[in-house]
Amino acid sequence: MDENVGAALDLLLSGGDALDVVVAAERVKAWVDARQLQALHVLGGEQPSFLDDTGRLIDPATGEAAAALRWSTGAARERIDLAGILVEDLPGVFEALERGLIDAGRAREIMVGTCELAADVRVWLAGQAVEYAMTHTRGQVRAWLARRIARIDPEAADRKHRARVKKRCVRLWADPDGMATISAYLSAEEAQAVWASLRGAAAGIDAPWDVANADAFVGLMTGTVVGTLIPVTVLQTSAGEELAGYGPISPGHAAKLRCVDSTLIDLTVVPEPSGGYRPAPRLARWVRATHRHCRFPGCRRPGSQCDLDHVVPFPAGGTCADNLAPLCRYHHRLKTHANWRVQALGGGHLRWTSPRGRTYDTFLHDP
Repeated sequence: MDENVGAALDLLLSGGDALDVVVAAERVKAWVDARQLQALHVLGGEQPSFLDDTGRLIDPATGEAAAALRWSTGAARERIDLAGILVEDLPGVFEALERGLIDAGRAREIMVGTCELAADVRVWLAGQAVEYAMTHTRGQVRAWLARRIARIDPEAADRKHRARVKKRCVRLWADPDGMATISAYLSAEEAQAVWASLRGAAAGIDAPWDVANADAFVGLMTGTVVGTLIPVTVLQTSAGEELAGYGPISPGHAAKLRCVDSTLIDLTVVPEPSGGYRPAPRLARWVRATHRHCRFPGCRRPGSQCDLDHVVPFPAGGTCADNLAPLCRYHHRLKTHANWRVQALGGGHLRWTSPRGRTYDTFLHDP
């Protein structure tokens, strides 16, 4: 442990001026982050990635870390990638983090900002970036790197832009109170064009700015008139009604949706088993709706986007409600090829055992 980190830890434990303790805590936190990143890098080496028989990449370390830390798969993969790059490619940045001179956020900005540079140039600029980052914010570090790289390697910005364009995406996640958020990661010109179209559609809507934008967005995406209720799928459960793909909704919300010819699926009636490997459509729909999402610990990919896995492999295990569970393609491959084991303990309770012998329980009504 660096002597400055040690002094910060002593201050943190003994107390003192409130602001000094805040600063000391941040320095110790950076050291802890460095220790965790180093351990994640070791974990990645102990459980290296490999290709399955279809040529798809299997990443056991990500599954282990995600389950143990209750992280999403994406968060675990990003953290392991950060660990590998800092430890192997940018040791100066890792050392600065370990000494508490910068935090993990600024270390990540340096890693991402320099990713398109030649290795020797990257190390050189990262060293300068550390010096700058010690006295500047994360946003300032990002802007400083962009300006420096534009001068050092003008083509790097083009390479970086092309790489980012390949990562465009649209995301959906649930919020409380029957609400949800959609976000889009687009190129700047696409975002400007979408925004202009949205504002044009919103101009004729008599509502506050934000509400008009939301109404226009729904109208453009669904082709419906503003204020029109859209038919959806409502699930009838023993605990009340839910919106498929979202979760529980209020009785009034459910009643409103039932008035627009929405599809109602009764989950209180368990379908009959199927005779072969593939579940019958009614059984498949029931399993996906009842389990809601992938059943790997912490994964929330909707059941509609998942494979249906036989907990006990077919034909030893039947194609029936208590032996089927939705798994996203990534976690399905992890179970099949990376020695994860699953037990069904009844009532939708699944117990996962990792290759390292750690156990994790997931339950039918986990949100």
